[in-house]
Amino acid sequence: MPQDYILRLIEEVALMLAELARLKSGEKPARISALCLRETGLPLDFVKHSAPDTILRLLETGGGTQYARAVLLAELLLQDADVSESAGKNREAIISRAQAATLLEHSIDHLSPDEQAVYRPKLDALRFDLKPSPH
Repeated sequence: MPQDYILRLIEEVALMLAELARLKSGEKPARISALCLRETGLPLDFVKHSAPDTILRLLETGGGTQYARAVLLAELLLQDADVSESAGKNREAIISRAQAATLLEHSIDHLSPDEQAVYRPKLDALRFDLKPSPH
């Protein structure tokens, strides 16, 4: 039963990302915030400005859905990072990507093998992008 719920949430993520892609970039920030609150129960601004441990504790209140909600939230944060980067807000983009990486790191081992096949490469790419560049 929990596996069916997770698969349904992953399908919702795909639909949500398709919906966001169709929006004009000016509408994306408001839509991402609305989707975040509706799908996870957490305001996006709160997530972006909270310690990862705080977010993970709040997601635990969802019981068996915490990992699916964490993945959904990570996807929203990645969308927010893209929007922030497009707007020249590089610091905000880095914060959103770091939050997404933390959520995926926490959840990855609890996902199905098919889901892991999708999210391990995303997590690896995030780790690479967030690694400090040598001077």
